[in-house]
Amino acid sequence: MSLIVLVLLGLLDAAFSGFRSAQGRSGLIDHAHGDRAGMLRGVRLFPWLSLPALAFLAIDLFLGQDLQAYGSSADLFLLIIAPFAVIVLVALAAYGILRWELRYLASAIILGPCTFLRPYVVAAAAVVVIVRAGEVSVAVAATLAVIAVLAVEPILDKRGK
Repeated sequence: MSLIVLVLLGLLDAAFSGFRSAQGRSGLIDHAHGDRAGMLRGVRLFPWLSLPALAFLAIDLFLGQDLQAYGSSADLFLLIIAPFAVIVLVALAAYGILRWELRYLASAIILGPCTFLRPYVVAAAAVVVIVRAGEVSVAVAATLAVIAVLAVEPILDKRGK
């Protein structure tokens, strides 16, 4: 179940990465259509970037690796990133329902710093999982998955709007 939740969080993160890429630097301009298009680009890109991790996982399971090793690692990864994800989702909810002054306050106080910290939180969670798992195959799959998650926004930024 944790693996499924991680994939869903990855898709959600990809959507937000697409949003950030499409948003540009000015929140005063109505970007609604471009924001939705950017989110869709992120959601479409993420599965392609995830293919190496998923292929590795499938091959490893086919060759006899116990799914429990991956499940335990996914549980630990979720334990580390879930509080961060909840903070971001609550801030995004506030951003979506509050008036514009409070939206930008939520953005400045919570979303901005969380955007900055996101790659470090994801990488730190992966390092903890890799060390705790003690299995090369789990380390490879976790590394490929983290690369996929963190590559969405830079790739979309490079491709342009």
